[in-house]
Amino acid sequence: MSVLALESVSKRYRRGHRELIALRDVSLEIENGEVVCVSGGRGAGRTTLLRIVAGTERPDEGRVRFAGVELRDASDALRRQIAFCNLRFLPAHGRDACEHVAMPLHAIKVSHDQAGLLAHRALERVGAADLAFTSPHEWIPSEVVRVALARAIVREPRLLIFDEPTNGVDPLERDPLLSLIQGIAHESGIATLLTAGDTASVTGADRVLRLSGGELLGRTAPAVAEVVELRRPASESSQ
Repeated sequence: MSVLALESVSKRYRRGHRELIALRDVSLEIENGEVVCVSGGRGAGRTTLLRIVAGTERPDEGRVRFAGVELRDASDALRRQIAFCNLRFLPAHGRDACEHVAMPLHAIKVSHDQAGLLAHRALERVGAADLAFTSPHEWIPSEVVRVALARAIVREPRLLIFDEPTNGVDPLERDPLLSLIQGIAHESGIATLLTAGDTASVTGADRVLRLSGGELLGRTAPAVAEVVELRRPASESSQ
């Protein structure tokens, strides 16, 4: 069973007398530990797709299933297993990287000491342990991504959503970041959906799809291993 499954999802918006189609009959499946990248130009529907997967918007047509449960019916506990990797760091949420990463744990009543310990471990995991006591205004773009990733994975989600993780990052630092995201997904079994505005930002994805005019193009279902029938040796079959 796929962790995430979109079935014939469509979404439209009204702009005055006009109807804009953001998504048209989109179907998509993502497995545990799989990294899927959806690329597309501006207005292709990428942001709408992520919002629907995150549960912040509902499709006009079709269904979204997460862990086998229709997302609109999912409990709060199940919804918390979906992590949206937000690159914004509000002052009210913390003074330094450690406090920002620990913030989602405080929301589920994890003790202060335990949250701090788990936050440090998450920062180490993304190669940002040296940023633990630095504030967001000190970070360069690639460090912002690493801390945001630590904050997203600190609760060990089943699904990670990331909107253009390498946008604004120095080209030399893009591939290491994408490899980091892929490595965490594969090691932890976190299904990962990320977007990219261009094909230069899709390194490290297991599958790359493209949104164009609201339609999803490419191999939308994970590959299924071909079953090869084993033949018995002639000496056995004659017995």
